[in-house]
Amino acid sequence: MSRKWRLVRFSILSFIGSLVLSLVLATPSQAHWADLAVADIVVNETTAQITLTFPTGLIASADDDRDGQLSAVEVRKHQAELQTFLGDRIRLTDAIGTSGVLKVEPSATTTLPSSLKATTGTHSTMQLIYTWSQPVQGVKLDYDLFLPGVSTAHCLVTVSYKGQTQTAILRPESQELALMQTAPWYLTGSVPLAIAGCFVWGAMHALSPGHGKTIVGAYLVGETATPQHALFLGLTTTITHTIGVFALGLVTLFLANFILPEQLYPWLSFISGLIVVDIGLRLLHRRLQSFTWFKKIFSSPSHTSDHSYEHLPAHSHHSVPDHSHHHSHEHSSAQSDHHSHDHSHHSTSAHSHQAHSHLPPGADGSPVTWKNLLALGISGGIVPCPSALVVLLSMIALGQVGFGLVLVSAFSLGLAGTLTILGLLLVSARRLFERVPTQLRFARVLPTMSALFITLLGLGISAQAVMQIGLVKL
Repeated sequence: MSRKWRLVRFSILSFIGSLVLSLVLATPSQAHWADLAVADIVVNETTAQITLTFPTGLIASADDDRDGQLSAVEVRKHQAELQTFLGDRIRLTDAIGTSGVLKVEPSATTTLPSSLKATTGTHSTMQLIYTWSQPVQGVKLDYDLFLPGVSTAHCLVTVSYKGQTQTAILRPESQELALMQTAPWYLTGSVPLAIAGCFVWGAMHALSPGHGKTIVGAYLVGETATPQHALFLGLTTTITHTIGVFALGLVTLFLANFILPEQLYPWLSFISGLIVVDIGLRLLHRRLQSFTWFKKIFSSPSHTSDHSYEHLPAHSHHSVPDHSHHHSHEHSSAQSDHHSHDHSHHSTSAHSHQAHSHLPPGADGSPVTWKNLLALGISGGIVPCPSALVVLLSMIALGQVGFGLVLVSAFSLGLAGTLTILGLLLVSARRLFERVPTQLRFARVLPTMSALFITLLGLGISAQAVMQIGLVKL
């Protein structure tokens, strides 16, 4: 990568980071732990139990001793008042609109995250039990227990129903949540469509430049390879491509256990956007190198030096055999012919020796081993796949880390399927590879547009995260 282009890429990323940093330092923080409420909901056939932790200031009239917490005695004493107050602001209704009968009970536990345990002097916890006369379906939550006039007020909701867990964040502008889905998540139309789309995307992405190393490797091993070798090679490369993406997702899930998700996701989204921008700029630089005008603008002295160096061995290689040829040509024509044969053999041998480190196992007739194939697969896929990373980072930006891992798995399966099928075809029918056209007109423009799209996608993710953090308001 030329020095000029590195400067351009660094300037863009630095400008975005500096802009956000200046906004952070200039904007007063409005969010506060007292704006937070946490609701842990367990839904059964005829009942729904909410363990609610909320700012005591919302019901200050029930705090008789003014200690910032509602004790069990205070909850029982003001039970009717609390049931009326909370029943108007936290409503559970079934599919036909029937509201559950609310009963308020004291609770000895708190649902606040461990990072906020020190603030228990400002929050109270109680049990809200809703009951229906018959089994319910399609329960919906309407939550309106927020500090008045505070836009940063929110409630973290966790719903457990038939072994499934659902999480959400409710705000003054988003107060409704469906607690019971009418169909399992894997039967809803959008999820299978997204998984199928990622599978197809991965399959098509395997045909793009960058994954040809594995296909060429399967081709070069030639007749000494077996279908099992091609299968192993494709799977190894795919796993290596995506292992970094999985690691990023696992780290995100680990951090989510110690940091409030509503605090983590916007900043992760911003960082993810910067990473996507960096990936897009790198890919854009790589694609634009095929254009003459780009080489003229971003050429650097190091490029000229490398170019000269590449021609130097070729010049030396020809000069040495010429000198040797004239030195031993004096004897006879037969000897000269013999020497000419030796020179040709020598040149071929030297060329093979120079490229030996770049040949895959089996290309020179050596036996193919599983160890060599593993090394080839890892070397061909050691760089994480940018497209799979974009999938995961986009889902992180939406707050769906687990589903992002599912989509990356589907992407990986599509990638592995295409690489493996092509590898099997090359092993069984080598002549098919020679007939595939290697130069297509649109091939120069399409990769460039793809890199530009990834860059714009990263900028969009970063801009959306900045607005979610509250640094910029439209």
